[in-house]
Amino acid sequence: MKIKCKREVLRDGIQKVSNVIDTRATLPILSNILLEVVEGKIKFSGTDLEIGISALNKEVNIEEEGSVTVPAKKISDIVRELPDEEVIISVKKNNVIQIEAGKVFYRIMGLASDDFPQLPSFSSENKEKIEIPQNELKALLTMTAFAASNEESRYVLNGILFIAKEGKLKLVATDGRRLALAEKEVKIVQGDLWQKGIILPIKAVKELNRLLNEEGEVQIYLIDNQIAFVVEDSIIISRLIEGDFPDYEQVIPSESSKIVKLNKEQIFSATKRVSLLSSPASALIKLNLQKDKMLISSETPDLGEAKEDIEVEYKGEEITIGFNPNYMLDMFRSIPFTDLILGLTDGEKPGIFNANNFTCVLMPMQIS
Repeated sequence: MKIKCKREVLRDGIQKVSNVIDTRATLPILSNILLEVVEGKIKFSGTDLEIGISALNKEVNIEEEGSVTVPAKKISDIVRELPDEEVIISVKKNNVIQIEAGKVFYRIMGLASDDFPQLPSFSSENKEKIEIPQNELKALLTMTAFAASNEESRYVLNGILFIAKEGKLKLVATDGRRLALAEKEVKIVQGDLWQKGIILPIKAVKELNRLLNEEGEVQIYLIDNQIAFVVEDSIIISRLIEGDFPDYEQVIPSESSKIVKLNKEQIFSATKRVSLLSSPASALIKLNLQKDKMLISSETPDLGEAKEDIEVEYKGEEITIGFNPNYMLDMFRSIPFTDLILGLTDGEKPGIFNANNFTCVLMPMQIS
């Protein structure tokens, strides 16, 4: 194998696949990036056996076909420091890799590509397929990922539920104390698996978010217990989380007797300020609603207290409810909307935030 290309080609390909690689993996091959020539392009691949990423680039001059795996950390460090000149990579006997750029020369040891785990193949004719603009999928992921659990004991909640039916794609995440749902109309090649729902691990969500751009489409395919996202010349394939996701529809209150219209930036800023005097051990802020006014407050014996009034649209009876401010701030940071609707029933029932295609349910905290 021998190729010539710009340093940026190597840098971009390595960046796309390296995040998924565990450089401390017990199997040495899993600490490596697979480099191979495929149909006149250079292909970069990385995997941890749960998630696999591959990226193609055609801006390369191929002098000799072939493949090899190279230590991910070492090649990343080398490419970062190379001069901005044409780079020549050639593979010699016993998987010895030579890297040249101007007057710089490296020789590093690789491993045979035959031992690299094969990423699953799939057909673009797969019937279990969805198409959606990249920026819309990125928005859906951002509006839900913050609510996913990171507790190992609740593995089925360590991801985002995808359900597609009746022309809509719904994403749902919950950790048992909050729930976020976002939906969008999509092109669906109808399939039974999408209607039942699949759970994408949060690690795959993060890697996918890194690849998604503001323009172009992404194609999503289901392959048995795996899912593939095709983003231009890059592909992410991930195992799905097995298990039954909670019935999220039962968690969302069917109606609220008290409706509050909020400006997101206003309540976001006030919540940040007031939460400075909430206790990390028992984070709590109170929302006291009166006619066209919300008093946000926190009080901690060892720290002190903070209060702030904001104007809201509210005509109902006075009500006080407590929420975890961190959960509120996570939500505000994750949504692009200016206006929000908060639905309440009483101080002991969940609060439900709505905006366009977004819903977030927050469980209340006990106010002493």
